[in-house]
Amino acid sequence: MFDIHSHIIYHIDDGSRDIEESVKLIRSAVEQGATDIIATPHYYVEYPTGSVRIREKLSSIEEAVKDAGIAVRLYAGNEVLYFDSMTERLKEGEILTLAGSRYTLIEFYPLESYRTILKCVRNIRTAGYLPVIAHAERFKGLRENGLGEVINLGAYIQLSTEPIGKKGLGAFFDEETKFVRDALRNGQAHFLGTDMHRMDTRPPVLDSATSWIKKNLDEDYADAILYKNARLIPKDMEIDL
Repeated sequence: MFDIHSHIIYHIDDGSRDIEESVKLIRSAVEQGATDIIATPHYYVEYPTGSVRIREKLSSIEEAVKDAGIAVRLYAGNEVLYFDSMTERLKEGEILTLAGSRYTLIEFYPLESYRTILKCVRNIRTAGYLPVIAHAERFKGLRENGLGEVINLGAYIQLSTEPIGKKGLGAFFDEETKFVRDALRNGQAHFLGTDMHRMDTRPPVLDSATSWIKKNLDEDYADAILYKNARLIPKDMEIDL
């Protein structure tokens, strides 16, 4: 799987606490099938994360991973909490896009209005970037209004792996699990992300999600959602919506 959303960079947000934990997170993800991972530390307008700092820390992680014998490709990015002047920060290079492409990973407050989400997609597209909505299952506005309109406006949808493979009654009653599975069955998702943070809280969960996808989705779409779509990101190639 190509994981486009993770918090594996240490000492920069609420993700990994040190380089050793970064390596453990990556090892766990790779053991479950990850081949590529984009590091996407949070970016808030009040607390911007420096792009130089991100790249320097990612470089040290790459060296540690190599020394540990773990085969994986790592890329830099940001997960941005949307704000009105976001496009200016993107153009100035203060916000990192995904793997140096036009794709940019964007989140919202859980109760953010649907109207603001639509406005965001329009603004980012108009500025020449490709908006990817992070963990789309978390936003009330999307759960209530669906994904069709935002996709038609030019948004790409990233779903979290953890709720996809839930089992038992927990899955039956979980609103996020229902949302992600419906989105996948309807072909309305484009990317997956573990959103892994730490080994003891929000570790990478890939196995169960991959199993559900391969069991329940068309083979071509399963390949697209697991690998093919995300592999276009480092090439800065746009996926047809």
